[in-house]
Amino acid sequence: MTRSILYTILLTCFAFTLMAQDYTERKDISKKEVKKLREAISASRSNDIDKAIKIYDKLLEEYPDFVEIYLRKGSIYYQKKEYAKAKDNFLNAIAKAPEFDPEMYYSTGLTLHALEEYDAAAFHFESYLERDVSNKRKKAKATRMMQNSKFAHQALQNPVITQFDKLPASINTSAREYGATESIDGEAILFIRRYSSSDELMVATKDGEDYIVRPGFAEFDEFAEIGTFSFSANGKFLVFTSCNNRNGFGGCDLYYSRIKNGEWISPRNMGPVINTPAWESQPSLSADGNALYFSSNRKDGQGGKDIWVSVRGGEYNGWTMPVNLGANINTKDNEESPFIHADGYTLYFRSNGLPGMGDFDNYFSARKGDHLSWAKATNMGYPINTIGHDGGLTVSLDGERGYTSTDREFLENRETNTNLEVFTFPIPEYAKPILTTYLKVNVIDAITKQPIAANKIELTDGESGDVLSRNEAEDGVYVTSLPTGKSYGLSVEMEGYIFQSRYFDLIGNNTAVDPFVISVEMMPIPKAESPDIVFDTPVVLNNIFFETGSAKLKEVSMVEINRLVVTLKKQPTLKIRILGHTDNVGDVNANKQLSEDRAKSVYDALATNGITLDRLSYLGLGETDPIDTNETDAGRQRNRRTEFILIR
Repeated sequence: MTRSILYTILLTCFAFTLMAQDYTERKDISKKEVKKLREAISASRSNDIDKAIKIYDKLLEEYPDFVEIYLRKGSIYYQKKEYAKAKDNFLNAIAKAPEFDPEMYYSTGLTLHALEEYDAAAFHFESYLERDVSNKRKKAKATRMMQNSKFAHQALQNPVITQFDKLPASINTSAREYGATESIDGEAILFIRRYSSSDELMVATKDGEDYIVRPGFAEFDEFAEIGTFSFSANGKFLVFTSCNNRNGFGGCDLYYSRIKNGEWISPRNMGPVINTPAWESQPSLSADGNALYFSSNRKDGQGGKDIWVSVRGGEYNGWTMPVNLGANINTKDNEESPFIHADGYTLYFRSNGLPGMGDFDNYFSARKGDHLSWAKATNMGYPINTIGHDGGLTVSLDGERGYTSTDREFLENRETNTNLEVFTFPIPEYAKPILTTYLKVNVIDAITKQPIAANKIELTDGESGDVLSRNEAEDGVYVTSLPTGKSYGLSVEMEGYIFQSRYFDLIGNNTAVDPFVISVEMMPIPKAESPDIVFDTPVVLNNIFFETGSAKLKEVSMVEINRLVVTLKKQPTLKIRILGHTDNVGDVNANKQLSEDRAKSVYDALATNGITLDRLSYLGLGETDPIDTNETDAGRQRNRRTEFILIR
């Protein structure tokens, strides 16, 4: 039998398809040798690898330039994960016939990548791509593997951290633990523990150097397959994954629950806009609960599983139609495990479609504008990412600590041990979120001093007046997180009360642990029996601003003025007097005139927006009624204020 028949036999069995002609120097091969080859192939198929290798070695003694056999041996060793031996055989084949077949460069690249010889692997993938590659799918995979190899080579040369700590045995058990996230106060870790037939949300609270671990929600026992979850910053709204439920729209859907009257309501499906017949999972809520990020392989994505976002306030069960985050985040492959940090601007996720160390790597991106505008994703680096299974990561409020689930301790026996364990590590400087603290607003009745619910709590940007979030405080307490280094406007509204506003800045506030606390006393709208205190107590318009030394209103002030307009239109019997105040810097008479001019500017703005003049008056008090010291900048700023009182 001629060598062409022999080549056909090898071509049929070779795992890495051969496509080129045989460049060996042989003239012919005897029938006896063909029989031996058949025997070797049969032995290989029967998993008698030792016998097959022995026959191949015998043939190579007689035909040392028999390239096909080197490739066949390399294939066998690769399948056995004996990568060093596979490497020797593939390199022998390339050395003997460099143009025999482009596929051998691809096979060599895979082998060298498995050996973590990334620089050499990249060279062989590049060599493969330089040749005429007709298989577009294989070409795309080779391109990605080349990029991965180049990245891994650089990453190993420049590790980003050295400290990687496994959480204690109270958290990491023989079960699989994943999806860990730190509570806003840093006192607890929430995670999923996967048993053989079900997943369970667990809560680990600090107990000295260890943790006390308990099940999180017995109320949700009806959901046997609970997956990843996400809480709003105040801990009162929860979105979680649950699979294979009768009321579901697909295999895995997103469900929500919230605290009402001190108890979690029965979880509800988020509906057919968030959930589809496809896979929806891995939710991540923004700290204010107004944006929901999740992973899905629904239609009209970039490829496999993509990251999508929906915002609260839409017409579909309270949420907008989810939108894909776009090509700076999503690829043709899979993006999973989104985590939007409490700063609202830094997104962490994992992908197997971007250059990285292994199958899935962790990445981060910074939001540049709205929820759809993101910078190009950046790899978190080694050893945060490894050649093993790296789950998604979450980041503490202060941006210092990350949590991830990984099998990095089982890389040597990943085939038999598929456990995942939770590790913590310091976040590299370049990947840290915006420094963030959290805001706590206590809403009370100004007369009774008791907590009251607030229909609407609105946060605005202190510079632009843009609305950042709208929420409610059912029990009189509102909690959210905010990036430091910025100023904010706050307004609180409640049916039957006069709205209240505050202006505050977090510039220089470098703590993410101690909350920024604001107490808001809500003045009841007067009735016939209302006490005089309602009329005597001024309501400060904290978000009214003027040009320096002028009575000209800044544009941002219109947000506050419009709130007052709405209140007065809802209560047509109310009459108010606008009061202007200054600090004591400058001439007394000039200050008196400036305060009156500023009060009149607000008076005019209200009138322009439909409030009749018989309900309005104004008065300038100058520097005569300070509410703080004039010895400090902060005190003088508080004294320069605009307020109003109710008049009969």
